[in-house]
Amino acid sequence: MTVPPPSEPKKVPLRIRLPFTTEDEFVERYGVHVGKGGIFIATRAPKDEGTALSFELVLADGAKLMRGEGVVHQVIADEQPGRAGMTVRFTRIDARTRALIDRIVAGREGAARAEAPPAPSTPEEPGPVSGGSGEWKLKAHAQAPAQTRPIALADDVVLGIDLGTTTCRVAAFIDGAPRLLAIASERGSAMPSVVALDHAKDRLLVGSAARRYRVDHPERCVAGFKRLMGRRARSRRIKELEARLPFKIAPDPEGDCGIEIGGRVFPLPELAAELLKELKNAAQNELGRPLTRAVLCVPAWYNDHQRSAVLEAGRLAGLDVLRVLNEPSAVALAFGYGKGLARKRVLVYDLGGGTFDASVVEITGDDIEVVSTGGDNFLGGMDFDARLADALVATMDDTPRNRLVDSPMTMERVRDAAELAKIALSEKTVAPVHVPFASTGDDGRPVDLRVDVERLYLEQNTNDLVERTIEVTQVVLEAARLTPQSLDEVVMVGGQSRSPAARARLEAMLGRAPRTDVDPQAAVAMGAALLGHALVLRERGKSSLQLAEVLSAPIGIGVRGGGFRKVLERNTRLPAEKTLAVPVQAAQAVRLAVFQGQSPRAEDNDYLGALTTSVDRSGELSLRFAVSADGRLVLSATTPSGKQAEVAFATGEASDEVTAQLLAEAPLPGEADRPSSTKSGFFKKLFGK
Repeated sequence: MTVPPPSEPKKVPLRIRLPFTTEDEFVERYGVHVGKGGIFIATRAPKDEGTALSFELVLADGAKLMRGEGVVHQVIADEQPGRAGMTVRFTRIDARTRALIDRIVAGREGAARAEAPPAPSTPEEPGPVSGGSGEWKLKAHAQAPAQTRPIALADDVVLGIDLGTTTCRVAAFIDGAPRLLAIASERGSAMPSVVALDHAKDRLLVGSAARRYRVDHPERCVAGFKRLMGRRARSRRIKELEARLPFKIAPDPEGDCGIEIGGRVFPLPELAAELLKELKNAAQNELGRPLTRAVLCVPAWYNDHQRSAVLEAGRLAGLDVLRVLNEPSAVALAFGYGKGLARKRVLVYDLGGGTFDASVVEITGDDIEVVSTGGDNFLGGMDFDARLADALVATMDDTPRNRLVDSPMTMERVRDAAELAKIALSEKTVAPVHVPFASTGDDGRPVDLRVDVERLYLEQNTNDLVERTIEVTQVVLEAARLTPQSLDEVVMVGGQSRSPAARARLEAMLGRAPRTDVDPQAAVAMGAALLGHALVLRERGKSSLQLAEVLSAPIGIGVRGGGFRKVLERNTRLPAEKTLAVPVQAAQAVRLAVFQGQSPRAEDNDYLGALTTSVDRSGELSLRFAVSADGRLVLSATTPSGKQAEVAFATGEASDEVTAQLLAEAPLPGEADRPSSTKSGFFKKLFGK
């Protein structure tokens, strides 16, 4: 009997497009990971050991570089950033690939003879492949030499990340254009901005897994926390908001908003970092390389402290954040890039899941200049959802309604149903809502919540929210001394911008219909990817798009009596700096409270921190306020004798009493700096009549 030869295992096709434009660039930047018998491939989604592969590596323009077959020999754990992946042992390679490998190895051996290197940390070079049976021997880890940055491919791609209130997205500039990247765990390009603590396994869940967990454990889940990032936990605004939240806010070690889950307080940057890690991993899986550089988007109305919180989240996620970009500016980039527009003045109306921004930008070619910006960090789609959910609950009889409201789990189900109905009403005039077993009646029997919601009913319950966006937009135009007739285009983005009521109201105000050719939910991430690509081009000395932002809200100091002295005005073009002269006495310890906001009263603005320094003699202390291109504040000081003073800027929590003491020690204000209305709260208590 003739025994048939064993069939070959099915080979998994693997095609990787590299960011290198030439073979020489590949050799120089990635050659350390190539040996005679195999190659290390960086990826966060390695194939199982023993998997047979049919691989092809191509250059950025699609030109073939290496081609052959191999077997996954070892999977490298993600012990250090940029070093996760798999080593592939060659079983068959074509002549071109063999010649390229010989060139790489010869160059490396030549360099070794010319200079005695440290002990090699790259894979040992096995013998040549012979009939597909060459032995592939490896050290424990495939690493770059000590003098080389891990996997230089990461430098060529900068992720554009939209860390949205309700959903997150990641994009990259690939093959000459920005595109959204798939998130495998979500079966699409959008991930819910939800984080949950699974008590049973004592681990954090993110995205859809967290959202599913929220159905049964709403008290252990956090959603919509973007509007809380960098906010003082004991501020008046947070106390007002907390009553409507299904989770408990508690101060983190810095006094900022943290979330208490299961007796533990999680700082919000840590929770945001979990979302960023998932986005980074998804991008690495799709592009087949480690990626660490990113542009992160924030609402235009974010203050310095909130931007710092986002940067901290990026750091915790292992990202090198090149820029913090305002969301309306990202939209303008996505809208205007590559269109060759000749000086168009565009209003960007960005109504997202949790925040609202409006900006006027001027687009000339690929250059973007922000003229005026404003917003509301407590206005977005989730507020529309809450309004509709409350209206739905109000349709029930007293007993089942009261029992429903007392059940956080059921209220989450109602909010989810309200959100789905709201989305449906963007296209339809009527949407059915059915929440089975929503409560129980007087007789203890289950009661369903079943309502047919008309679009008019939704609009009547949310009309004031739409009007708030119009008021902000009007202020933005007035701040730039513009009229609706001064605008060339209007662009609406953000998930809630799909509301017919919002579109109709904005059109009525401006006298023109908004553009509909911009993806309202993808534009932010795509614009961030465009800026990331521009930053890469600048590093290479090439020309690229230019972006000029403005300061979203004034920055200044609190003055004695509770006033707010502005140092840098709203809509100041960035980067910017300004010096404030403060009268001081010899050997005096100077302490000043720094705020950001529009109110003439310090207590109504966002407290950024306490500046502390000392002086060597009497005179004037020169305080320098410098704001970077992405809205970050840096403080420095010069003493009366002309020496540079050491400045401490503490951003930790300040109670009402501590802030009041800082104001009591502050310089006296000029008449224009005094509060325009009667002192209130702790100011009245400390300063009397």
